[in-house]
Amino acid sequence: MTLLSLINMRAKRAFLCLARTLPKAMAVQSAFLMSEIIFYAVRSPDTTFSVSDAAVTILTVLLISWIAFFVIELTKYSSSNSYHRYDSDLIGSAFTGINRKSAVFENGLELFHKGHFRSALEVFTDLDNSNLKRTDEEQRILDFFRGRCYHILGTYPNALMCYDKADERGMDAPILPLFIARCCISNGDIERAKKIYNELLDTDYEFRDMIRTEYGKMYLKLNDGQNALKWFQEAIDRHENYADALGGAAIAQNMLHNFKEGEELYRAAMLNNIEDPKTYSNYYKEIQAAVLLETHTDA
Repeated sequence: MTLLSLINMRAKRAFLCLARTLPKAMAVQSAFLMSEIIFYAVRSPDTTFSVSDAAVTILTVLLISWIAFFVIELTKYSSSNSYHRYDSDLIGSAFTGINRKSAVFENGLELFHKGHFRSALEVFTDLDNSNLKRTDEEQRILDFFRGRCYHILGTYPNALMCYDKADERGMDAPILPLFIARCCISNGDIERAKKIYNELLDTDYEFRDMIRTEYGKMYLKLNDGQNALKWFQEAIDRHENYADALGGAAIAQNMLHNFKEGEELYRAAMLNNIEDPKTYSNYYKEIQAAVLLETHTDA
């Protein structure tokens, strides 16, 4: 990043923060003005005061509150070189203008990162349907984040459609092929998912260590414990995505009615700090209970 572009980005960010915080400062000013009017009306109805003094006081309150809100807003940015508060490396120079489309996108981005995915989707979709002109870069970023919202909300056909649009427009996000493959699996298009994984397997792909565990998870969804275990075991042997591989192998062993081996792998996964251990533990126990019930029913 050149010095000029860095200065330009910081200046845009500062103007954006000023624009965002002005309504808050004006709200404080209005509240102060109303409280002063009520105070003089109730406590000192006969008091006279200078209009110029009152104007100076009100403007001072506005200025102080605006500065305070501005500083607070600036501190929300994680990096001094970032324009966007979140995902600046992914979004790049998209939606960095001092304009309505950038403000709308930033609002959607904030909702997304606060976990309000449905509200974020509504904001992103409204922006997509609007007549606000967008660059190709902005459109593919918008497609990507709409896809993320649909994906997280479990609407896989819509998610895949948005991901494919982002990909066709040249979205440069290394994680995108995995998102596409996962949606293909959820939509029942197993062959396309396999094709994606095979193209990425044993390459210099950034997330290559995840491919074998992704294969394993695909077979878990297909209720194929044998093939799932094969891929998870390969990942364990290669020490790829290790905790996830242990956790997946534990579930696969349960599917195969190998409960002792499954329990050992489950403990190993927990000891190796598997991601989101509470959710994983609940899932593991659900699978175990279902298999045990099936075993007793068959008996």
